[in-house]
Amino acid sequence: AAAVVRWRRRFSGNPKLWQRLAKDRLVKEVIECAPVVAATLDFVNAIPDGDPPATVVDLCSGKGYLAMLLSELLPPEKVARVVLVDKAWPMQNQEAPLPHQINWDHIYGSSPDGVDYFESWPISLRTSKQDLKCKSSVRGMVKHVFDRAEGPIVLLAVHLCGILSLRALDVFNSHPSCKFLVLKPCCLPGMVHAKRDEIFTVGGHSFDSKEVCSAGKFRGDKWYGPPRNTMKPKFDRWAQNLAAGCAVRGAGARTLEHISVQEKGGYQNAYVFAE
Repeated sequence: AAAVVRWRRRFSGNPKLWQRLAKDRLVKEVIECAPVVAATLDFVNAIPDGDPPATVVDLCSGKGYLAMLLSELLPPEKVARVVLVDKAWPMQNQEAPLPHQINWDHIYGSSPDGVDYFESWPISLRTSKQDLKCKSSVRGMVKHVFDRAEGPIVLLAVHLCGILSLRALDVFNSHPSCKFLVLKPCCLPGMVHAKRDEIFTVGGHSFDSKEVCSAGKFRGDKWYGPPRNTMKPKFDRWAQNLAAGCAVRGAGARTLEHISVQEKGGYQNAYVFAE
């Protein structure tokens, strides 16, 4: 709550920007990010004093609520930067976002009285336009983010829809510099994968797409598809298979935890932790 209060103070001179951020979804995002923030705090605080600082990578970040919370709450001396990765960000050389892109004024903009928001974040926030489904884009992310990191990579993947969860695990499993992962899957993979008789393979673990694929999608805030409460068994299998495909680093461990952050028909309460 204190972090959100600081956001309000930061953007007090820009009411339009604050209104764009402080919608009803803000509360939901903060609640669902809470277990991720707590686990990340534990990992970062355990980094020995004097070791190279961590780089936090927020995959499919959206506007960046999770990254913004972490900038306020993590110890700045142990974190070099937080990188917000999303295919909807503008390119770095753009002067301004296009209408279909995420507006980044809360990161790179300034207030009417000249406050530079970028400089005001306790831990530096950086955006990176990357598509996890595109191999060349992932290679670019590795080159420009992972390979430049001095210390451990903390990989966070919250609200990843469908097979994006598999792509996030591919990134974690393939790069030893990724020392800590939190994955919170969202929507199930679409039926197109089942119709193709696909076998999903990640981290040496394989499973039939038919076990986890489902029809239906949200359009705005309205769900079009089978009753959501009937999808929980498939989602549980999806989460179990994702956890089974997650690599373990040395003496580390992986866990699948069910933390009740969704109610009123919500069933997406699975979190995968690995290090």
